[in-house]
Formats: sequence, C-alpha cells, structure tokens
Amino acid sequence: MNKYFEIALTEISHLTRSPFKVISILFYMIAVIYGCQNGYNLFKKHNKEIRSIKANYEASIEKMLVQYERIENGSVDKPRRDPTAPYWAIWNTPSYAFKYPSPMMVFSLGQSEQYGYYKRVTNWSSTFDNDLAEEIANPERLAMGTLDFNFVLIYLTPILLIILLFNIGGLERDLNFDQLVYVNNISKKNWLLARFGFYFALLNVLLFVLLIPYGLLSSVFQHEATNFLKLSMLILIYTLIWFIIFYLINFWGDGSPDQALKMITTWLVFCIIIPGAFHQVASLKYSANYMTDYLDASRDKRYGIFELSADTLQSKLFKTFPKLQNTIYAADTSINKSIVNRSISGLVNVLNREVAQKIEKSNDEKNKFIKRYFILNPVMYFQNKINAFTKTDYYAYRGYREHIQLIIDKKINFILLDTWNKVEVDKEKYIKYVNAFK
Repeated sequence: MNKYFEIALTEISHLTRSPFKVISILFYMIAVIYGCQNGYNLFKKHNKEIRSIKANYEASIEKMLVQYERIENGSVDKPRRDPTAPYWAIWNTPSYAFKYPSPMMVFSLGQSEQYGYYKRVTNWSSTFDNDLAEEIANPERLAMGTLDFNFVLIYLTPILLIILLFNIGGLERDLNFDQLVYVNNISKKNWLLARFGFYFALLNVLLFVLLIPYGLLSSVFQHEATNFLKLSMLILIYTLIWFIIFYLINFWGDGSPDQALKMITTWLVFCIIIPGAFHQVASLKYSANYMTDYLDASRDKRYGIFELSADTLQSKLFKTFPKLQNTIYAADTSINKSIVNRSISGLVNVLNREVAQKIEKSNDEKNKFIKRYFILNPVMYFQNKINAFTKTDYYAYRGYREHIQLIIDKKINFILLDTWNKVEVDKEKYIKYVNAFK
C-alpha cells in the first residue's frame, strides 16, 4: 500500500510541475461552472415566468368575476362576446399548461431551449403550435454561447483526460527508462493502474465538488435526490469507461505521440463520427417532415371545414361526437348557425389530434431505432440518459404535449355539451370552469 501512496504523491508532484495540465483542469472547471450556471439561470427564468403568468391568471379571473356580477345586477349590458354563452365563457377562462422545470435542469438543458415551457390553451390550440414547435438545434445554440454540464461531461471530459493521461507510461518509453520503473517490485499493470486511479479520483471528486453547490441552489436534494444519485452513478460509469479505454491504449502504447494519436482518434470516433453517422442514417430513414404534415392539416383541411354548410357541419358533428344527439339543441329540427359555428373547433381539434398522433408515432419510431443501436453509439446513450434524469428529454416534452391535449379536449367537451344544451353561464358556472382548469 505504501508504494501506491508514493506513486500518488509522485503524481501530484508531476501534475503541479506541468502548467499545461493545471491550466487545462482550471479551464475544465470553468466550463463545468459555466454550464451549470447556464442551467441554473434557465431554471430560475422558467420559474419566474411561470409565477408571473399565474399572477396574471388570477387577476384575469377576478376581472371576469366582477364582469359577471355587473351583468347579473344589470349595471352593464352584455358585450358582443357574451360571457354568458359557454363558448365565450370558456374562451375567457384562462387555462395554462406548464412544463415545470426540474431542479435537475441545472445539469442539462436538453430540449428545454428548443420547446416552449408554458402555453395559454384555447379550444383552437394544438400540440404543434408555433410556441411549442422546435426552433433550433442544440449544436447551433452551443455555437451562440449556450453550454450545459451535459455537454461538458460527454464531450470535454475525454479531451481533458487525453491531456492528463497521454504521456503516462509514454514519457518513460520516450526516454528509454520504462524498464527501470518496474524493478521496484511493481508490475507495469499495477503501476499504470495506480497513476490512472489518481486521476480518476481527482476528476470525480472535482466534478462532485462543483455540482453539489448547484444542487443545493436548485433544491435538488429536497426534490430530486434519487435522480441526482442516478446522475452521480452515471458520471462515475462514464468516466470509468474512458479511463479503461485510455488505460488499454497506454498499456499497449509505443510512446507519448502514439498514445496521444490513438486517444484523439478514439475520441473522434466515439464522440463525432459514430453519433454523426447515426444522426444521418436516422434522418434519412425518418425524415423530419412532420411540420409539412401539420401545415397541410391546419391550412387545406382546416379551411375545408370552414367552407362546409351549416347542415353538413351539423351532420359531421353528430358523426364525430355522438353524445351531441342527446342534447337540447339536437331535439330542435331547425338549424342554429351560431351554435354550429361555435362547435367547429371540435372538428378542427380532431383533425389536429390525428396529425399530432402521426407525428408522435414517427418520432417514437425514430427514437426506438436510435435506442436499438445504443450499444454501437454509447456516447448518445449517456447524453440521453442525463437528459432523462433532468426531465429535459423528448419524452418529458411529449408528456407536456399530452397534458396540453387533455386541456384542449376538456375545453372542447365543455363548449360542445354546454352550447348544445343551451346553458347560460353565470358567475357560479364560470367558477366551475375556472376550477376545472386549475
């Protein structure tokens, strides 16, 4: 044990005498802090914006309640958009869908910068509106200065390890005294293992020392302790894999230049070439044409619905929503265009939902294709896993879109049933609407 302790002390001395390695570690620490700070800033921004929206939400409700009181006591006339009609009452019922940020977001931005995190949902909304659709890819955002801890861990950690490890064992071979090292009753395998073990411990201690303060700031340990533990284990496994790869390269290496070249090549293959190749294959196999599908539905087919006559619309509504046949209006033989027109959003919602399901199915197939080959694309596996722990991955936002669709469906259901049953909305009824969407 004493000889391994001596090796560790020697390695500390070797590290401190290498300004290039020390500076590299400092830059790496700055990158980790900068990445976590970006995540923490975004976490605070999301929470602040959500609190602001909720405050406005309450103010809007109070304003509507005052309006209902004035209408009921006759102090004001009903406006053109009559709030006593279910359609306009639902329209004036503020309902927002929020993608609440996980405290773990500080460690990975994932798709949180590509998709909206709040939405005012109306009966005309869809899950692929402009405020929810993809805007820009993460590499492009990185080029503009956005960096997160996930990127630092996945792509910059191996580069730091190359700088720290490339000449371990190689320098001794370069100077032709490598055999002298092993006369001190230690094998080459154990000697390299001890030196690599020092840097493995140094790197992981450094990472956790930098991560814990941000975990405390965002209350990770109060709300997401399990996911932080999973992230910690993933970090250990990921760094261990790179240490094993570089250990084997150094063990069989032929000097520092040879080891450095092999390490850099390995990084390029696993972090650039393989992910890039899989991205291209996935893009060719599952082309990103879903927005075209959505636009076709929202323009051509949607306009086609608006051009239908009132009796055709009514017939289509009966077919799509059979429960309307048991309403008060359905018992009337005449056609009320106002009631029918206020029900059109129900047909449009069905159209949007069908298109959204096709889009989600295509995305799901693409994700399953990528997952099947994670064994050949391990870097992407770790990156996606971290996004999953921080709830900034595709599936977290798909759940958010599903929540939005549930709110839309609920609004449509209220509008159809209450409009066709000729319900007159008063203050009490409006409060029921409000409570239904809280």
